[in-house]
Amino acid sequence: MKFKGTFVLLIAALVTGAFYIFYILPAENERKIKEELLKRFFRVDELQVEFLRIKNPHGTFQLSRGEKRWTLTSPTVLPADSKTLDRIFRIIIKGEILKVITSDISRAAEFELDKPRAVLAIGYRGIIDELVIGGMTPSMSGYYAFVKGINAIFLVDEDIAQIRTIGLYDLRSKSLFDFDPDSITDIEIVKKEEEIVLGKNKDIWKVYHPFSGRASTDDIMDFLFGIRNQRADEFYDGQVPDARNYRDTITLKLSSRENEAYLIDVHFWGTGYNEGAVAYQKGMKYAGRLPRDFWNFVNRQATDFRYRDLFHFAEEDVWKIDIKKEEHAYELVRRGDDWFIGQETVDAKKLKDFVWFLKAWKSERLLSHSASFSRDDPAYEISIIDKNGSSLGTLRIYDKIKGESLGFTQEGEEQFLYYAVSDNLDDICTVTTLDIRKIQDREDLIP
Repeated sequence: MKFKGTFVLLIAALVTGAFYIFYILPAENERKIKEELLKRFFRVDELQVEFLRIKNPHGTFQLSRGEKRWTLTSPTVLPADSKTLDRIFRIIIKGEILKVITSDISRAAEFELDKPRAVLAIGYRGIIDELVIGGMTPSMSGYYAFVKGINAIFLVDEDIAQIRTIGLYDLRSKSLFDFDPDSITDIEIVKKEEEIVLGKNKDIWKVYHPFSGRASTDDIMDFLFGIRNQRADEFYDGQVPDARNYRDTITLKLSSRENEAYLIDVHFWGTGYNEGAVAYQKGMKYAGRLPRDFWNFVNRQATDFRYRDLFHFAEEDVWKIDIKKEEHAYELVRRGDDWFIGQETVDAKKLKDFVWFLKAWKSERLLSHSASFSRDDPAYEISIIDKNGSSLGTLRIYDKIKGESLGFTQEGEEQFLYYAVSDNLDDICTVTTLDIRKIQDREDLIP
């Protein structure tokens, strides 16, 4: 019995030892390895990273951080794409290690790490670390990887393995154009049928040709930023397009307050999925293909730039709003910080949204003074009044314009234009059915 008891204790000790050797010890090693990996690679501070190198089937690419932005330095020198860099840093900072497979680096070939699918190197604080991506697991649940300097082969998820698909197009800035929209003071848009000339005088934009009049600052800045921020679908390095090879061309001449000039040619290629427009800014090392929508964006009429704000006021100056909506009328009155309709309190958020709608409301179109319609009794009228009872502007909306349908909404409702007159505009103007619907009913504003 004594021998039997000793035998049982021996077996128990062996089982305990085996459990420690084959389970507890590897788990402890895995924990330590994970901590080291997270410290060395996957939790590095993005702001400390100064250098990136990616090697994958698409080539070898290097990027460096400058004072203001990242630059692609190899295989060519180009501004880097901020969205792709954000994606890479998400990989670096938020990468997950699924499991440590082995500490035996001599087995690297088993996991296709001797001929890796991708290598990502990051430089920070004088250190360069490399993440090597190998083959996919048989179950397709992740990719084998290792970090140089750490004796471990581990498993990472699909997100980290995305570095194997990143190429030159992904890494380079997608912008074809290089200018500061805020510095532009003069614009010429040269088209076959007309030339549009716009200029800024004392912070006010004006149309100088083909007619004279005030221009919309918002629309012009949207135009300039829309050009500057347009992302190319494809690049043609070292090429300058020849206008003779395209159906039509629009030339943009932009001048800045520093007397810098920027010349951009936009050529209409076609309507195919891989056509659209081709554009080139003089002095750049590449041209590019842009969506057809970009051609429509720059192919504007001079009237598209006209000033069309129906009201001009500062929100803090508004103390009363008189509204007539067909057969109904009501007054919004401010008392201190609160608004009322009669003795009933108005919902503060709805009132604020309504005031902002009025402030941003633009005429759909400006008409000539010869437009004929009855002004006897407007169907809608909105008057804005200040603290002293002085008018800040009035808008009167009249009859529907015959034959001026704007088409149908997604809900199948037909949209029309209506004649309107605004104190803030010299011309007769128009508003749409959709605009009119945003004029609040009395009941809409009361909680």
